Amino acid sequence: MTLSARILLPLALLALAASQVGCGSSAPEALALEPNSPVVQVGERLVLRAEPTEDLAADPEWVLMEYNGGGLLSTKGLSTTYLAPNHAGTFHLVIQSKRPDGSPVKVQRDIRVIPLFKPEPASALLRPGQAQTFSVKVKGLARSEVTWKAEGGSFNEGGIYVAPTEPGTYKLTATSVVDSSVSAVVTVVVN
Repeated sequence: MTLSARILLPLALLALAASQVGCGSSAPEALALEPNSPVVQVGERLVLRAEPTEDLAADPEWVLMEYNGGGLLSTKGLSTTYLAPNHAGTFHLVIQSKRPDGSPVKVQRDIRVIPLFKPEPASALLRPGQAQTFSVKVKGLARSEVTWKAEGGSFNEGGIYVAPTEPGTYKLTATSVVDSSVSAVVTVVVN
């Protein structure tokens, strides 16, 4: 046997063995969650549904890992209604049951609770040089202060927007001071 055959043969056997035992692949979960990656705004409700992908001995039990401050569950069989807390964050939901043979089934998902960040008004039609006050309704963040950035026109020290003298469509971006990943865009038409 040549040197290359002595090296390649064991490698081929290892690859074959790995493919037969499913190395690197994951078995399907016994329960699928709909939606699979839940996202909800603070204080809002979200209906979640478990879909068994195999036989189960009983309806699933729904458990929220954060007992204090992670929201509330109202469960009935294969579905639950999640009431998000009044603060943003990621919370952990566990769905568990048993197979007919008694073996446990456990699925965990993260529920992302996002803050309410709503500009008011959401759009505006302004004359050139006209002033308009914009605000942002914020819920779920430690502080409600925002910074504004104008594509055209400008904001004065009091937070009042002054439209540019050139007609066109402009975007204003409000960004949370405490979390720069939270922002919203307002469209302003100057005519």
